[in-house]
Amino acid sequence: MGLSKNKEEEFNLETNDLLIVFDDEKKTSDIRHITETTDEAVIAAGYYKVPLQDCEITVGNDGRNFFYRAPSRSVTETERLAQLEMNTVLTQITAYRPPVLPSSLDWTKGILFALIFIAFIIIALVAT
Repeated sequence: MGLSKNKEEEFNLETNDLLIVFDDEKKTSDIRHITETTDEAVIAAGYYKVPLQDCEITVGNDGRNFFYRAPSRSVTETERLAQLEMNTVLTQITAYRPPVLPSSLDWTKGILFALIFIAFIIIALVAT
C-alpha cells in the first residue's frame, strides 16, 4: 500500500467508463473518466459533453470505452459546452436565495377585505 493515490482513486466515480476524444485534424487524443451517461450525451464533468450517438462504444477490462472521433472544431465545441454547463451550475448554486415566506397580511389583501366590507354595508343600506 503506497502513500500516494492515483487521481482516479481520489474521486468516487460510479463507473470506470472512459471517454477517448480523438482530434482528427491535430492527430491528438484525450482520455477522461466519464462522470455521467444519459440517453443523449456522455459527460466528463468540466471537460467534455459529447453526443452519445457520435461515439463508438467498446468494452474494456475495467469498463466501457466511448470513442469520439471529430474535427478540431467539434472537440472545441464539446469542451466549451462542458465548461458552460459547469459554470451555469456553479452560478445557480451561488445565486441561491432562500424562499420568501408570505407575510400574514399584505396590502393587497387588506384593501380587498376593506372593499368587501364597504360593499356589504352599501348592500345593507340599500336593502332597508
